[in-house]
Amino acid sequence: MTHTDHTSHGSGPAGLTGGSAEDHGSAGSAHDASAHVAHGAHAHAAHIHADRPGHGPAPEGDSDMAELLDLDAALGATVLADALDAAAAVLGTEPRSIVDLGAGTGTGTLALAGRFPQAHVHSLDATASMLDHLTASAATAGVGDRVTTHLTDLDGDWPAVLPEQVDLAWAALSLHHVREPARVLRQAYGALRPGGVLIVTEMSGARFEPSDLGSARDGLGDRVTAALAAHGYPVTAEWTTALGEACFAPVERHEMSFEASATTAEGARYLAIQLSRNRDRIADDLSADDLAALDAVILALGAGTSEVRTVSGRVVWVAVRPLDEVRPPGEGEQTGRAAADAGAPNVSVDHPVTDREGADR
Repeated sequence: MTHTDHTSHGSGPAGLTGGSAEDHGSAGSAHDASAHVAHGAHAHAAHIHADRPGHGPAPEGDSDMAELLDLDAALGATVLADALDAAAAVLGTEPRSIVDLGAGTGTGTLALAGRFPQAHVHSLDATASMLDHLTASAATAGVGDRVTTHLTDLDGDWPAVLPEQVDLAWAALSLHHVREPARVLRQAYGALRPGGVLIVTEMSGARFEPSDLGSARDGLGDRVTAALAAHGYPVTAEWTTALGEACFAPVERHEMSFEASATTAEGARYLAIQLSRNRDRIADDLSADDLAALDAVILALGAGTSEVRTVSGRVVWVAVRPLDEVRPPGEGEQTGRAAADAGAPNVSVDHPVTDREGADR
């Protein structure tokens, strides 16, 4: 289901809502290094919390999170395809350079490389294990020669790792993790060439069906989502105004959703991972009876005997840097090598592999 809405700039980012079992984490902070993928897939405004809107990068070795991101991308393939269609329609011409902000395991990177075969994709993330997963997936997909990974902090000087301005910036389920989203949007504006496009995808909540999660405890799913909301999950915001304040042109806003059902192996695994992770997060907020019922639901998902489903909402914003020069307050235009030549800090460390120009380092 997709709804397209050409919005004016309102009073956001606001409109914060809870009520989702969703748990994504891959974008936060790290020192910076870059590595080329030499041999041939991620998937997640105002200060929503006191000091950090999101919940930081995924911990190293968090294999469940990597699997959850891949499952989210597989189940939400129609959302990804619609976002790519929106980007292509606004770009008009084939992009040559793309940056994936908070690339995670690389599903977005692979989709971008597949949809735009002339483009080189720079994949940025703060978790090395996620980028390792991305590297392997890119090699398998045969697009490794068009992907460069960068271990970098989106709250830092990430544009410095880019060798040039890009045609397309892609931020899927990552913007809510950063401390200063407004700053990241200004940086994205500066990293784009005039006429370049920014795609932002974020969560808009989810619901469980049936509401008892198949446990015979009325309202269990509602109590789970309420407890998660009390802990700030999911982080949702309205980005239209923030994009306008970063000097992007009038913004397209698309509402979308996808379903995960326990009647399929992928859906059951997706729900089991989500509910297992969330069970630990909200254990102190549920009654003993609710907790026991939730444990039984998770066991049923693992055994393939559950019929629970969730509908997850997404919002996709399509924003354009105008062709006429506009500069966001406090942000320069230089990126990558130009910034380094001008004395701007660039702590990117290239791994000893072949770069885009074919020169061995």
